[in-house]
Amino acid sequence: MNLPASPPRPSPWAIDPADPRQMARLTLAYIGLHLLVWTLLPALSHRAPPWDNIEQLVWTQSLQWGYYKHPPAPTWWMYFWTELLGRTVWVTFFAAELSVAAMLVCVWRLALGFTTPLRAFVSVVLTSLVAYHGLRGIMANHNTLQLMPVGLLLWAVLAAVRAPDARRWLQWALVGAAAALTLLSKYSALVWFAVIGVWLLQDARMRSGRAWAPVLLAVVVGLVGVTPHLAWIAESGFASLHYAERSVEEGIAGNRSHWVDLWDFATTQLGRMVPALLGLAWLRWWLRRDAVTARPPAVLNERRFVLFMGLGPLLLTLALGVGGVHLAASWATTFYVFFGLLLLRWVPAVAPARLLRATLVVGVAMELILAGGLALGRGVGVDLLGRAARSNFPAPALAVQLQQVWRQHAHTPLRVLVGETWLAGNVSIHLPSQPLVFIDGDPAHAPWIDTPALARCDLLVLIDRSPGAPEPEATQRQWMARAQTHGQVSMPWTSKPQGPRLTVDWGIARASAPDCAGAQLTTRHSPWSFGKLFNR
Repeated sequence: MNLPASPPRPSPWAIDPADPRQMARLTLAYIGLHLLVWTLLPALSHRAPPWDNIEQLVWTQSLQWGYYKHPPAPTWWMYFWTELLGRTVWVTFFAAELSVAAMLVCVWRLALGFTTPLRAFVSVVLTSLVAYHGLRGIMANHNTLQLMPVGLLLWAVLAAVRAPDARRWLQWALVGAAAALTLLSKYSALVWFAVIGVWLLQDARMRSGRAWAPVLLAVVVGLVGVTPHLAWIAESGFASLHYAERSVEEGIAGNRSHWVDLWDFATTQLGRMVPALLGLAWLRWWLRRDAVTARPPAVLNERRFVLFMGLGPLLLTLALGVGGVHLAASWATTFYVFFGLLLLRWVPAVAPARLLRATLVVGVAMELILAGGLALGRGVGVDLLGRAARSNFPAPALAVQLQQVWRQHAHTPLRVLVGETWLAGNVSIHLPSQPLVFIDGDPAHAPWIDTPALARCDLLVLIDRSPGAPEPEATQRQWMARAQTHGQVSMPWTSKPQGPRLTVDWGIARASAPDCAGAQLTTRHSPWSFGKLFNR
């Protein structure tokens, strides 16, 4: 007698797209993969990180309520991770992409309120492919490091509008805290505040005085959160605001007209959408024979919220460009957090298992192709071509030579470098003592440096003399003129001996009252700083 065959056992790797818990685990695993790939491959291929990453490493030498260019929150974020993991190149990639990953988690949680767990996963995959979240997501600048606060802000706003009366006040207080963190990350938060404000005005749930009363609490909480930074702005002579003003003015002066500037901005944005659009095209091609004629359920509710937050910041910025405001392409970094949700409209409606498999394969493949291409192009590629680039900057070799120079000529420990942020910052992280960087030798750029105490230490002054290097600031030249000992180091920039060379002038300014080992070289510059608790 033949017994009926038992049904095949499901594979332990099988994922049920209708199971919210399984989809949650898959989504978080994909976000973790994104973080791992974009941390590991650049760390293996880059001898030096992008310029902004070095700037953050330099600024972390002191926690302040503001820096001469920007508000402080991204530097606090970087400070935490460098204190935990070390001041190394790979940590800058990790900290930047962790901000991206946290934003993706926020987007996923929001998407679960709009659509099914499966399509929420698809939206996360497509969002992760935007160039700002991968190819440029390794840049630890204030744009990338604002992604997490923006994600938290959008999540908090929608939760507050939806909250029942018993929780509404608490939710709006959280909105205020998230808004403060967003503004403390970069002033472009004002664009988001404007778009959120317009959305609130048109939303039917906000058409009563009772609904608006808790919003005042959010305003108060937000103002309290940014008050120390506002005080720093006033005390610093509005340094960061003047920097923003100069950025706009220099950008306009560098273009034939604001229409050329606007065209550059718009076409650059299209280019940075391309990886996500390619991912969508690949997905549609894969599923072309399985798609049904019915319109796919892209967004089930809160459609206006998705449209406002997905399109509003970019449209408002383009309107400013039409009005004559200079637009830097990177200012749009945070405007694509809902890009995957917007693209759901063009994702075919197919059998859930087919959509899940295709999305997973396309997402993982695109992540590996993009990250691998970046690693090869900026690592092996530039070196084989004999090109001088930031990614193959010979910082470790330069640090070794300068350490030898210091041992031969200096009489105190190496605790301070005077130089431009990129050059001195790269050298600092590769020296055993990891000395402080006195940015440009200018107290306005590094006000936490106790300049009178510098007389107790020998100082190493550096000026880049390579072709195309920026002209040194007047303050750098003044410090070099004070040096009693001078020299120059030169080395191949790439593996090709006859290729481009890195040439650096160095000078050692002698201590007038040597007592470097016991000198406190950072000082409490401002009542709004974190004080000596964090000084090195």
